[in-house]
Amino acid sequence: MQIHFRVEFLIKEGQLDEFKKLVQEMCTLVKEQEPDTISYQFYLDVENTKCIVNETYKDSNAAFVHMNGIAIQTIFPNIFKISRITKFDVYGNPDKDLEKMLVDFNAQIYNQFAGFTR
Repeated sequence: MQIHFRVEFLIKEGQLDEFKKLVQEMCTLVKEQEPDTISYQFYLDVENTKCIVNETYKDSNAAFVHMNGIAIQTIFPNIFKISRITKFDVYGNPDKDLEKMLVDFNAQIYNQFAGFTR
């Protein structure tokens, strides 16, 4: 079952260009290194102070691989220096290993109970 993340970042004043640069580096690494990342999309609000990230993973294992991947290990710490997560929602039914990891990010988990994907 697919796992979806929706993460909101607040970007520190004067750090937009650096934030964009780091995000581009992350996107490149994730695309090259994580074939089970289905979608990895970043959106800026009109004030360029908030970024919303929508991520879709093939399954819990793919999300777990991402959370332990080189992009998160090497670039994400630099993103945390210039921004902070204000909201982290997880949609799907993460397995216990992924769920434990998400607790460290104060993620709110929404388990799917109905619906379909075409």
